[in-house]
This record gives sequence, C-alpha cells and structure tokens, in this order.
Amino acid sequence: MPKLMPKLKPMPKRSLLALFAITLLDVSMLGCAQIEYAPKVPDQNVDCRTCHSPNGIPGARDFSSIYANPKSHHPVGVSYPLGSNAYPDFRVPDGQVKGIAFFDRNGNGRPDADEIQLYGSNIRVTVECASCHKPHEDSLESGNAPDDPYLRIDNARSALCLTCHRQ
Repeated sequence: MPKLMPKLKPMPKRSLLALFAITLLDVSMLGCAQIEYAPKVPDQNVDCRTCHSPNGIPGARDFSSIYANPKSHHPVGVSYPLGSNAYPDFRVPDGQVKGIAFFDRNGNGRPDADEIQLYGSNIRVTVECASCHKPHEDSLESGNAPDDPYLRIDNARSALCLTCHRQ
C-alpha cells in the first residue's frame, strides 16, 4: 500500500498577507529605475512612471503633470516604425543591442548617453522618456552637453527631432 502524504495545515491569513507584501515590495524594487536599485543595464525598466508618479518612490519627482498634458512633450509608449521602405518619413536606427535600438552617432556599436534610443526588440520598439532624456544623469560622456542636461542631444535646429523624423 503506498504511503500517503501528510495533510498540510492551511497557512494563516497574516502569513499570506506578509508573504504577499514581501513579494510586492521585491517586484516593485526590481522594476524601479531608481539609480540605487536598478543597475545601469540596457534592459532596465524604461517606464519612468514606475517611480515618478504620486504613488511612486518617496523622494522621486512626480512627472504626472507632464503625462497629463500630452501636447507638452513627444508621445511615449508608442511604436516606432521600422523599415525605411514602409515608412519614408522615419529614419531607421543603425544599431541594436540587448533590447535597445539606437542611432549610433559615433559608430562604436554601443548605445551611448548622447544617442537617441528606442526600447524593445527587433520586431517592435517603442519611444519612451529615456529615448530622448538621460535618466538619472546630468552630464554627457562626450562632453557635448545640450542646454537641457537631461536631453540626450541638443535640439538646436530640431537636431533631436530630426534624428528620427526626416521632416
């Protein structure tokens, strides 16, 4: 006759709540783009609202007023059209590494702080805040800093816009 497994006691509700809270905290810390928690790797969370919202990380600036007025900035979370023949008004990124498509200004094959970046895979990439803005940085590696220290490149004569848009 096979041995039967002992009957397990149900977990108390307090233990379940504690386990849920710990799991939620762990997941939110891993997904956060705060510099203390997230390593500077290309596949980090690119949705700034994870931390920069009314209920985000304490001390992080709240960007919800920017998102509430979409006419004040470029749309984020939108697909970028890939393929020059199908979308002649858009330039094709000339580099891609670990979930980042980028416009390789210096030809080194890496997405640098002073290069426009799109996030996703070779099938679908999106424009995000960090496409044009350097998250958690206030200087450029190249020394060619724009007037706005959080822009990846200077937008004089629409240079930032013309990186992606042909017209």
